[in-house]
Amino acid sequence: MKELETVASTTGAKKNRTAILSVSERGAKLGQRIKSLVAPPHADCFEKENRPSGGEAIYFDSLKNHIGQVFKDYDQVLCIMALGIVVRMIAPYIEHKSKDPAVVVMDEVGHHVISLLSGHLGGANEWTQSISLAIDADPPVITTATDVNGLPAPDVLARHEHLLVDDFQTLINVNSAIVGGERVDYYIDASLPNAEHLEQAAKAHIGEHGMVHVVSLEELASIPCKNESTEEGSSRVVITDKVIAEYGHQLILRPRTYTMGIGCRRDTPKELILDAIQQSLATHKLSPKSLVTAASVIVKQDEVGLLEAMQIMGGWPIVFYTQDEMAPLIEKEELKESNFVKGTIGVGNVCETTALLAAKSRTLIQHKTIYPKTTVAIAQVTSK
Repeated sequence: MKELETVASTTGAKKNRTAILSVSERGAKLGQRIKSLVAPPHADCFEKENRPSGGEAIYFDSLKNHIGQVFKDYDQVLCIMALGIVVRMIAPYIEHKSKDPAVVVMDEVGHHVISLLSGHLGGANEWTQSISLAIDADPPVITTATDVNGLPAPDVLARHEHLLVDDFQTLINVNSAIVGGERVDYYIDASLPNAEHLEQAAKAHIGEHGMVHVVSLEELASIPCKNESTEEGSSRVVITDKVIAEYGHQLILRPRTYTMGIGCRRDTPKELILDAIQQSLATHKLSPKSLVTAASVIVKQDEVGLLEAMQIMGGWPIVFYTQDEMAPLIEKEELKESNFVKGTIGVGNVCETTALLAAKSRTLIQHKTIYPKTTVAIAQVTSK
């Protein structure tokens, strides 16, 4: 038996975590059943102290006092209670479809399963269908326009293939075009390391509702995109990690394709680090949204300028490696070392080594490049 107050310290960051909330004994027992049937391994049942199921659960007195923390800690939230209660309870915590967890609501008898929030990017629509099928409920209640019309939404493909939506207003424009009967084609950047896989995934996703093209970005630039003033061209979806022209009807989906290793001298100001990052990205025309993670050596984990630069870059994640983790790769790949850096921190190559470790690959897009008080290397993530 765990108390709700301890859950934040034990859950950590969101990572495929599911919360199943109930407010009645019957609902709690149904929640335990659903957990055993369709919940991922990291699932927690939340039950009222005086209305338990008898199974393993986290107990609460008043769910209203804790729903904000649940919203923050979990990717999927199933609420077994009245829809009105859920709407009032979660309203203060709803931010944006790019951040909100999937929220599904069902009654305690298990008749109706409703996709309430984050149907596409969060996966609430698919989860609703899975729950309905597993417990033999009535047909799932899903209200998103593309789904009810049987049309392929690009944000569903984005979720399945771990792509980031570049601009959400453009997503609305393109989804509206799809619902309006317009054919929307997909264009895959031929330079992507996993272009073939993305081509097959996109073809399976859109079926007969469009075409999938693998093209160079030069070819793409010659194909007209829909212009709202002239209505020339058509809406389209482009999958690329490169910075390209933006149009109101060209939805760009960003695959995560590279890591960036960063070395810097002690007390380097964030401005110099940011300049080095931005120059490196510009050289290769890479979108900052396609980064998997930045990386550096463990002695830089408290480097203020580096940490501030990560926040300014949109909250880039960064990992830090120990010298013991770095040394074998430096030797194996015969990476060039700086005697000064080696004498200071114990290893003589920071940016290339940490970029490769984070990417789990041996391919550098940018070798060590020296900027004022900063070095940057970029590694290509191994395609799957």
